Amino acid sequence: MAIDPLQEFLVQPVDASWLQCNIECQEACPVGTNCRGYLNLAAEGRFEEGYILSREPNPVAAMCSYVCSAPCERACRRGDIDRPLAIRAMKRFLVEWHEASGIPDVMPQITPRDERVAVIGAGPAGIAVARELAMKGIQVTVFDSLPYGGGTMLIGVPAFRLPREAIEMDVRLVERLGVTFRFNTTIGKDIPMADLQRDYDAVALTAGAMDPVALDIPGGDLDGVDYGVDFMKKANLGQDLFVGKDVVVIGGGYTAMDCSRTSLRHGAERVSIVYRRTRSELVVDEEELGETEREGVRMEFLASPIEVIGKDGHVAAVKFIRNRLGEPDASGRRSPVPIEGSEFTIPADVVIPAVSQAADLTFLPVEASFEINRGRVKVDPATYATNVRGVFACGDFVTGPTTLIEAAGHGKKCAYAIDRYLAGRTDVTVTPNVKITSSWRHDMPEFYDVLPRQHIPMAPLQVRMASTDPEVNFNTPVELGYDATGAVAESTRCLMCNYNIWFDPFRCVLCGACADVCPEGVIHMVDVNQLKTEGLLPEIEESYGWENGGAMILDEERCIRCALCVKRCPFDAITMERFELQEISTDGRLYKESYRDAQLAGTPGVAGGAR
Repeated sequence: MAIDPLQEFLVQPVDASWLQCNIECQEACPVGTNCRGYLNLAAEGRFEEGYILSREPNPVAAMCSYVCSAPCERACRRGDIDRPLAIRAMKRFLVEWHEASGIPDVMPQITPRDERVAVIGAGPAGIAVARELAMKGIQVTVFDSLPYGGGTMLIGVPAFRLPREAIEMDVRLVERLGVTFRFNTTIGKDIPMADLQRDYDAVALTAGAMDPVALDIPGGDLDGVDYGVDFMKKANLGQDLFVGKDVVVIGGGYTAMDCSRTSLRHGAERVSIVYRRTRSELVVDEEELGETEREGVRMEFLASPIEVIGKDGHVAAVKFIRNRLGEPDASGRRSPVPIEGSEFTIPADVVIPAVSQAADLTFLPVEASFEINRGRVKVDPATYATNVRGVFACGDFVTGPTTLIEAAGHGKKCAYAIDRYLAGRTDVTVTPNVKITSSWRHDMPEFYDVLPRQHIPMAPLQVRMASTDPEVNFNTPVELGYDATGAVAESTRCLMCNYNIWFDPFRCVLCGACADVCPEGVIHMVDVNQLKTEGLLPEIEESYGWENGGAMILDEERCIRCALCVKRCPFDAITMERFELQEISTDGRLYKESYRDAQLAGTPGVAGGAR
């Protein structure tokens, strides 16, 4: 590829933050999971070590392994070359392998403390708060109105996507840390909120967003309008569910997909999902969308409901109007604009609005006067503290409906803030410890660059809904997950983004041999005057204006770490640098790390271990 002689290149100093940003999967994970580390361990068959690495930073690792929205996959650099790594499915393989192996989870040594914290809500955010505080020795009690833990994961996500055993695994591990769970207990009814404020040193509100946002159109109150969260709650708790023959689901998120697929399993013949934006703006991952369509759900894009049509007090059809995309709104997404005269109707026995959910604030005592903003409790974004002393809030209860992993990430940070509050700390600094190991040898696994993304095995359609009993269909898993061969093949595709190529300017003679041998064409020699810097970089500043000055540049985004340039360089001017990081705070928190994969592997040359 020829480089435009007028093109300019922005040069940045190679520091810890720049190197860490190269490991895009870890940067995208709200709990900072070292995904690349456990993929590399799995590629070498070191499944238990891979499990430990995937479990440590993530309080809800088992649930995530089935239904995480996987922001790491969207960030994965392999996606720029062909398709991203199936990181979530790999985690599922490791979790299942660990569970089947019978190897016990190693519990940390905990020094008990006297402080007591109450957590309201046993969903992902509540589990994350409880786990992080328990690890610091704090006595935690979690209250939840449901009969089991999991929150939205229990009543919102269908069993054919998330086995109840996975929820149980995460709750059980938190219990083993000394956390007490009190189920079937509603705060404000069974126990007054004021009692918790009196009896505990701090209270964390993690009650989620379980109340449906009303469908504000004519006919929205007809019999047969069943809101998505209520519909899934009935399905998950085994209560009676009426679906009829024609079901119309309004919305485009995970709840909409789950409601449509659950309707099919309960005997619906025709199910349509109607979404007001385009296919590319759906927030669900491609596997979920693909399986929903494969099961026979019809997708209708760029349409908004304007009326629910009734007959004898019951739903008969829904009237929609077509949209076109207008100007971007505040979030950067283009707003749907109705097209006059484009109305159409879809027959329906049941209408399931699955547009959004809101938090239920009714259990909060009025006299406590919590600050509320747009139906949500207002918190300080740095400390997660509400305006009521000793009361903190996080997760969907504060943000509105997000994803499992975002709620868990929110919960972790909230727990850190509560711990600082209890210890009376106000100032905490985070220090990065960086280790860079240079090598003239770096061998990637065989065929890593040509292996395609391994298809995640799924149950055949006829097996998914083979029974006339809806409960059997509802509990029949769809995704079967990788076997060991598929898992090793998939994890071998990882590009090991913790490795970076380094040019030694004192050895390089600008011969261009590295550019000639690069299979991706990502190394170029350019005029030094084409380089621009935002900050002061003396090396660049001093070389400006030198007519014969050349510079070797490399596109880190598209480099596949094959190390052919390292092997080809006649003057050993190119090395492969392995970057490792630990971010530790002054209060002993490990915020992020990529050391442990090499340490766990222990063996030279393994999973990024020293050669």
